[in-house]
Amino acid sequence: MPEYTYTKDQLTSSGGSSVMMDWERPIMKKVAELITESKGDVLNIGFGLGIVDGYINALNPKSHTIIECHPDVINHINETGWKTKANIIEGKWQDFIGKMGSFDSIYMDTWGDVRVPHINNLIENHLNVSGIFSIWHTDLEFDMILDKLPNNYKVSYVYLENNNLIPKIQHNNNDYYIDPSLEKITIPIIKKTKVMRK
Repeated sequence: MPEYTYTKDQLTSSGGSSVMMDWERPIMKKVAELITESKGDVLNIGFGLGIVDGYINALNPKSHTIIECHPDVINHINETGWKTKANIIEGKWQDFIGKMGSFDSIYMDTWGDVRVPHINNLIENHLNVSGIFSIWHTDLEFDMILDKLPNNYKVSYVYLENNNLIPKIQHNNNDYYIDPSLEKITIPIIKKTKVMRK
């Protein structure tokens, strides 16, 4: 597992890759508004800079749970007092499937882990009927999620205008964390419509 470093406006890996950046705030604010609409039980998978969790906390859901596995991020959670603000689960989210109760909304923003093969199991076990799941994703990954999605889910999208929100260069090698030429940023919403019969 690479080491992570916190600076004022970003979280980077020891390899120099951007894990999370402060410019994501408007996106995370919108995500928090969407997943706390029901004022129910919220699960966030992946803490990063804690941006979305700050917005979730301010919107006062019934409960707020965070899962995080990276030791540097867990240290940051401890140092910034999050254990007094939310329920913290330390470990890989894949290892806690079937062990953590049910939620009205689940958001996932993890970096560098294998997600697609486990998402159906996660939402079938932990998302309440009428609950919503959303994820920070690549288009290819989300297509794979949709391909495996059972028929008891409905998919919709919320869009944010880019308006130069995404910086032009994200890495020294001119790679892009997210395409800066996008006109709109897509937030997917997967809603559970019923319990799947086994």
